[in-house]
Amino acid sequence: MENRVNTTEVFIEKTFNASPEKVFSAWTDPEKLMKWYAPDGCTINFKKLDIITGGRFHSCITNPQYGDCWCIGEYKEILPHTKIVFTLINADENGDPANPADIGMDPDWPGETLVTVTFKAENGKTAMQLRQTVPQELAKKTGAYRGWIQMLDNMETMLNLN
Repeated sequence: MENRVNTTEVFIEKTFNASPEKVFSAWTDPEKLMKWYAPDGCTINFKKLDIITGGRFHSCITNPQYGDCWCIGEYKEILPHTKIVFTLINADENGDPANPADIGMDPDWPGETLVTVTFKAENGKTAMQLRQTVPQELAKKTGAYRGWIQMLDNMETMLNLN
């Protein structure tokens, strides 16, 4: 697995005590996704969720402190138990793309990013890498990086309960 860190993107690596099949399923089974895909204290709802290559989603993460964060996106690539690639586009409740600055986000945040998640079996566990096409420094400044860490920790808890 590539271990190249690039400051122009978010890079998170985490090892789960579960098979690649189970970790992949946490990303692709809507019931499981609903249990972990929101930072601590937040909830997620999907208006649309079609987890197939070319499938689209429209989601809202509700944060009691900051309000709703709507996103749309498309699954560009899904390779079972190996890789998931999808776009994340800031949007409004109707599913129309929105300028991040117009919806209260950092004006430097790109309106669209690409997220690539890879899974690799290692000694009965799964090494997962997540990359997002936004500078890691900006993601840390806005809280997006911390959000990913919290969500992945929540996924780990869910996997350990099953």
